[in-house]
Amino acid sequence: MQLTDERKKRVIDLYFNQHKTYAEIAEIERMSPRYIHAIIKEEEARRQKYKDEKQQQEISSKAYKLFSEGKRPVQVAITLNLGQPEVTKLYREYWILKRLDELDSAYKESGDQGTRYFLKLYRLAKKQGISIEQVLKLLQLADEDNASGILQLERRRKWLIDNIHEFDMQIERAKNYLYSLNNEIAGAKYSLDYCRDAYERLRQELQKLYEEKNKLEDQRENNGNIAE
Repeated sequence: MQLTDERKKRVIDLYFNQHKTYAEIAEIERMSPRYIHAIIKEEEARRQKYKDEKQQQEISSKAYKLFSEGKRPVQVAITLNLGQPEVTKLYREYWILKRLDELDSAYKESGDQGTRYFLKLYRLAKKQGISIEQVLKLLQLADEDNASGILQLERRRKWLIDNIHEFDMQIERAKNYLYSLNNEIAGAKYSLDYCRDAYERLRQELQKLYEEKNKLEDQRENNGNIAE
């Protein structure tokens, strides 16, 4: 059966405004109760949706007003008897209405944990009297891609410390080697002194032998002269 919008409107008017029964409407419109039921159910769903939307608009308006008065989400949730998901959604909508689109985008990107982190950072900076520009400079220094940043400087410092440790080890090895050389030099000097003493003793013994030889030759020569 083809139902025009006009016939649907008449059925709706008969039921909701004139309070006719299904049987009365069926007799007036020459229509099956099954079709009447479908039209009525569709209209009830539409009206319920409209009612819900209107109620939601009223809740949203109340929530926006409370937020504008400085109320926190938990206070709004208690006042309007709302759950956390709905209050969070309304709070984000309030941000957008206040032209805080970047705040909403930041929340979408970082979530609750990220938002708490930013708030903690903001409160700490405010407590220490640090401006946003100074915080940004600190973050830039912490950027690992920044050639003059803290991380790069820390890597450079570690590299220098490692090199210093390596130089210290080389110096220690050089000291040990020098100590060993000094011991060898001392040993060689001792050996040299010993050889010199031995040489001097041998030289003196040879001198004595040479002198004794000369004496013997003189004696033999004298003895030969006497014999003649």
